[in-house]
Amino acid sequence: MTGDSGAHAVTPEIITGIAPENILQGDEEVILLIKPSLFYIFYTSFVFVLVALMMGVAAAQVTRYGNLGIGPPTVAFATVLAVVGRLIWALLVWTSHIYMLTNQRIVTIKGVINVHMFQTQLRKVQKTDVYRPIAQRIFLTGTLGFSTAAAAGSADSTWVMIARPMETHRRIVEEIQRTRG
Repeated sequence: MTGDSGAHAVTPEIITGIAPENILQGDEEVILLIKPSLFYIFYTSFVFVLVALMMGVAAAQVTRYGNLGIGPPTVAFATVLAVVGRLIWALLVWTSHIYMLTNQRIVTIKGVINVHMFQTQLRKVQKTDVYRPIAQRIFLTGTLGFSTAAAAGSADSTWVMIARPMETHRRIVEEIQRTRG
């Protein structure tokens, strides 16, 4: 979900539905309110799912010829249960990610159990980066990194696997430059 200042700004109803209550300060206006691409769920689960399926196939072969007390249907059920559990966890993680650009701040909220919120004034952002590894380029996504003067080599915050990363980065840089006058 995106918006520009003025008539295209993100509506208060959308902000209330996605972002935590009382996140905005004073006359702050939300310019961008986004989440990672839905591909994030599969991207972060791919290795687990692949390994679980390979182990499930191997275990099914072993139980077929061995007297272990369990059969291939039980192994298949356990494998499917593990894969579905991983995908559900990835969905929960995806829903917990909220990325917000206001006319004053950058806000990142992440975490299912341990929620972490990063926020900084736009004028304090020293560096922005766009990361587009090949796997994310395949999904037409990228990751944005934000660093303040306090950052020690790595980004203070990242917006992971977002759609249209170059366009979003351009919009954020414009807003940072606007605040610096």
